[in-house]
Amino acid sequence: MQEETYKVYQHNPPHLFIPNTKYFITGATYLKKGFLASKDGKIRLLNSIKKGCEKYHWTLEDWVILDNHYHLMLNAPNTANTLSKMINEVHKFTAIWLKKNLLELKEEKRIFYNYWDSCITYETSYCARLNYIYFNPVKHGYVEEASNYMWGSYTFRLKEEFDYLDMIREKYPWDKVVVKDDF
Repeated sequence: MQEETYKVYQHNPPHLFIPNTKYFITGATYLKKGFLASKDGKIRLLNSIKKGCEKYHWTLEDWVILDNHYHLMLNAPNTANTLSKMINEVHKFTAIWLKKNLLELKEEKRIFYNYWDSCITYETSYCARLNYIYFNPVKHGYVEEASNYMWGSYTFRLKEEFDYLDMIREKYPWDKVVVKDDF
């Protein structure tokens, strides 16, 4: 059983690793460029996230992928300190694929910039961040209704969990969440 770990890095944000806890993740492209604008780019990133979660025993609960960033809600395994390694691999393998398969990105030196994580310990914070994930495409002007954005888990959940999603939308407003998201 892993203990809680707090790691501070010289050029990156600090990370708190707690086993079996929810994590809200934001990942960004380099210089906020729209490297994930294509359907193929979004599919590749999602597949890399799923493979990384499987390899490191994280559970992907919810997600949204936009043109220059993404948000995830993950559940940590007993070894939560694998998060950095997992995200680094997700970014590495997605970047390799993008540069190889999308000609316009072939000469790019960097595809991803960094990621930020928040360890979620309160239900209120968890529900508000779920809403933030669901309504991020609305916030950034991609769609007027979150249900019209296909590159997130919201449209899939809406079919089976309408009442629950409606309740958390009303009770935990997404626009009150403070998240690094100036994309």
